Amino acid sequence: MRIALKWGALIGVATYLLATVGLTLLALALFPGQPVDVNHPGIFTLSCLGIFGVLFACSAAGFFTGRESLQDGYGAVAGMVALGVYYVLGLLYTPGVKPGAALDTGSAGPGGAQSVFAQFVFAASSALIVFGIAALMGWLGGRPGANQGHRRRASTAKPK
Repeated sequence: MRIALKWGALIGVATYLLATVGLTLLALALFPGQPVDVNHPGIFTLSCLGIFGVLFACSAAGFFTGRESLQDGYGAVAGMVALGVYYVLGLLYTPGVKPGAALDTGSAGPGGAQSVFAQFVFAASSALIVFGIAALMGWLGGRPGANQGHRRRASTAKPK
């Protein structure tokens, strides 16, 4: 389990630095004076690249975990840890966005205030879907990683 936490945290931090900070700074450099939102086609393209980068990162965390632990199930844990670290770091700071803006709930919209139960159901179902996808990607990366780890150990074992 410690291996999954290690690779999940390492990949989560690297993904945050590349997919959030790096791509946002690249968007600001390529499109100066444009607001950082998805209404601009160039910034939208970089945002899509960031989404695919996060999916790849969850799979990579699973691969490295599976290769080291020889268990593909830990890859799912590593994928979820990587996404969790990436999410928390993104809440703390994103270039071009007011700090803590993701925590600001704002208004409930035209329907009025939502009940606490409705907000809980929304948050729980969203987290279940997103972390489920991260676990699946981690497991899909963990399978070939565990197979490669078994082959590596078998090739380095001394024949009798």
